[in-house]
Amino acid sequence: MYTTHITCHKRRKGVSTIMGTLIFVGILFTSVIPMFLVMKQADNIYEMRKHELASLDQERAREDLYLYVYPQTPPSTGLIVKAQNRGELAIRVVRLWVNDDPTEPDVVVPPMSGVVDLEIISLGSPPAGSSYFITATTDRGNVVAFDTPLTWQDSGWQTDILSVNVLICSLPGQEFKIKVVGIDYFCESLTEKFDPKFFIVPSAGTYTVTIYRGSKSIYVKEVTISWPNGPPIEWVFT
Repeated sequence: MYTTHITCHKRRKGVSTIMGTLIFVGILFTSVIPMFLVMKQADNIYEMRKHELASLDQERAREDLYLYVYPQTPPSTGLIVKAQNRGELAIRVVRLWVNDDPTEPDVVVPPMSGVVDLEIISLGSPPAGSSYFITATTDRGNVVAFDTPLTWQDSGWQTDILSVNVLICSLPGQEFKIKVVGIDYFCESLTEKFDPKFFIVPSAGTYTVTIYRGSKSIYVKEVTISWPNGPPIEWVFT
């Protein structure tokens, strides 16, 4: 009789152990494993966002936008803003700033385009001596500024700088000499590929840009600065 009682007790204990193990396994499957699945899903979402941000950073770095700003025909005091996209990606200009005042042109500038109209800025009657800085923001987050501020005087719009800017991208070779010649103006400079050079000229007019590799002329272009009827800065891209 005593033996039977011990045997039943051991059986009940064994069943309790098995049931406890099953309950533990059930808790493991119903709580711990779903937690690991959620963590795995979060890791996947993080990696996707990381890839998207990396792609956006690459696209942002590939944007190549230039602004051109010059006055409207007098007696208007407005400013004409144009843009040129020298890159391989279409660029959406979502905001244009005149000093601290924004407008939203929402204009798409096609890749490798000519000059595209962005906005005509109406300024009414600006006070004499007031300067205006023009910048644009793209939907990828880049901020592009016009090279020099424009100042309104009683005699009309003034600019501190007239220049011919040269950027060599596609010509063969790495080292070049650039020569810019105009009426009563001569300047030359050594440069390398993808290194922009800025030639400040004394007045509006036509200037001849010649690029040499060694002693050989490999590129010639005439550039006309027609300020105030055109931008005070002209770019030469090759």
